[in-house]
Amino acid sequence: MDPRIQMSHINQTPQYQIIKTIGKGTYGTVYLCNSNKTNSQMVLKEVHVNSTKDDKYKEAINEIKILSTLIHPFIIRYLESFYQNHSVYIIMEYANQGNLAEYMFKRQHYLLPQNEILIIFCQVLLGVQHMHMRNIVHRDLKAENILMSGTYGNTVKIGDFGIAKILDNDKASTVIGTPYYLAPELCENKPYDSKTDIWALGCLFYEMCTHKRAFDAPTLIGLVKEITTGNFIPINTSYYEHEIQAIIDHMLTVVPEKRCCVNVILEKQILRPILEYIHVIYLN
Repeated sequence: MDPRIQMSHINQTPQYQIIKTIGKGTYGTVYLCNSNKTNSQMVLKEVHVNSTKDDKYKEAINEIKILSTLIHPFIIRYLESFYQNHSVYIIMEYANQGNLAEYMFKRQHYLLPQNEILIIFCQVLLGVQHMHMRNIVHRDLKAENILMSGTYGNTVKIGDFGIAKILDNDKASTVIGTPYYLAPELCENKPYDSKTDIWALGCLFYEMCTHKRAFDAPTLIGLVKEITTGNFIPINTSYYEHEIQAIIDHMLTVVPEKRCCVNVILEKQILRPILEYIHVIYLN
């Protein structure tokens, strides 16, 4: 069914009271708002479009289509959407503790405890597993898009599916994403699949362990060279177990066919007690 038809019947939505702007860019504007119907806080994303035929409209519909199919405790929840006055509005769950980038910045002067990192990382892995089982590639996994919620920020949720894609033919070719997290195959303009998300997860895991980027350079050309050679400084294995470095190595393998998938990562011995804990605390 055409998503425009699905949207048309919910044009008459409850009124939302804007509290503040929490994000703004070429993708649109994101607001924290309060629903007068439920008296609860949520996020409203507004994407201004010229018509229902332009690219921004199609991108917004794609985001709605993807978000509405992803129902998982570690993925931000889609609530509803509507089209009014040349804008598409997407209503989503609000993560009340900011994002992982902010979380790490507050703790930048000391390394995060291993258990804390693994609890966060395993939640992200389970969310990515849910996506990949549905042939959905996020294409922009990074600390800013890992949202945190709960009383102590101990629940994480993957957000921002604005450039996510459903892989109908197993591979995609559009170069898109944040430069520091781009996989080598993207840098070389080759077809890619869900293994690009695994590379980004490797960059994210490394960043959590070091507060530094795995690949960095002052110019884009230099960054591409760093990424395609795949050389990075190992993490501090006197503070973290060697198996963590091994997992990072498996994710940051330059050849995508040799890069492990999310199911293989979830089978790693070091993650088993963490996954058991997560199932008891979050998934029961």
